Amino acid sequence: MICPYCGKENSDNVRLCAYCGGFLLEGDDQSPSDDLSSEVTSPPSISPSEPTIDVDPPAVHPDSSHVEPATEFESPVTPYEVYPTQGFQPPAKGSKSGCGKWIWWFVGCVVLICLLMGCVAALWGLYSYTSASGFLNPTTSRPDTVQDSANLLFSDDFSDPSSGWDRVNETDYLSNYVENAYRIQVNKEMMDIWANPDDLSFVDVSIEVDATKNGGPDDNDFGLICRYQDLDHFYYGIISSDGYYGIIKSTADGSETLGRDSLEYSDLINQAFTTNHIRFDCIGDVLTLYVDGNQLDQQTDSEYISGNVGLTAGTYKTPATDILFDNFKVYQP
Repeated sequence: MICPYCGKENSDNVRLCAYCGGFLLEGDDQSPSDDLSSEVTSPPSISPSEPTIDVDPPAVHPDSSHVEPATEFESPVTPYEVYPTQGFQPPAKGSKSGCGKWIWWFVGCVVLICLLMGCVAALWGLYSYTSASGFLNPTTSRPDTVQDSANLLFSDDFSDPSSGWDRVNETDYLSNYVENAYRIQVNKEMMDIWANPDDLSFVDVSIEVDATKNGGPDDNDFGLICRYQDLDHFYYGIISSDGYYGIIKSTADGSETLGRDSLEYSDLINQAFTTNHIRFDCIGDVLTLYVDGNQLDQQTDSEYISGNVGLTAGTYKTPATDILFDNFKVYQP
């Protein structure tokens, strides 16, 4: 069989040309020219005068050519030419008339003047009220103590280490002057230590002192002594850094809390590392304990009539009580 593409002779039982790979047709079903036009996939040659593809005419007349502004996309756009699509408006204040602006300035000035006048009036009223109140109810200075300086029997600010107080430094305790104060430190549990100035003796007294916790536990006690006769006979009023108070009587058989079984609590006492102004009155058979001008306790006992004064501090289950005393004063009531 002759290949219609290359003209080579091929066997009768093959369908593809062994030389060019073309498709061989049997018999005379089609002419070589027909086979070529039907099998070739490439487009036939097109005559220049006969276009095979119809092209729609452009929407714009050829004479009115549309030129794309390429330079518009090549050059950067200035910020004043582009705004966000939402949420932004150019400032409108400059477009308002000058009259509206001056009206707001005028309103603001009026409001400011009214406020200033109100403040001046309030200050003047306060001054006038204070002056009238002072005239109708003149203030009188109230001394921190119950007695004035004319009734002062003894005082010590502990600035002079030779003023006569005990100076002891033992393993379990110490009592000594330190930095213009008097310090009592107790390093053993369940122990009370006290100190006295010289060998003084008073009958009725009002004693005052400033006491500050310097260290150790809040579970402590500290205060003032009156009518001290010896190691076993005296009264003392105490408070603690955790808010307890009481009036104690010391005897040869031990100490007893007058009027109650144990110390009681009061929120009038400044707790922890703070200062309390303690006052202890021993007048006749009445014993009264104060803190910062507030009465905490009052008891009666007539066994001890006179004696020395002093300071005391002690521990309970936790040692290392450390108290600083200052401005010790004794008045005749």
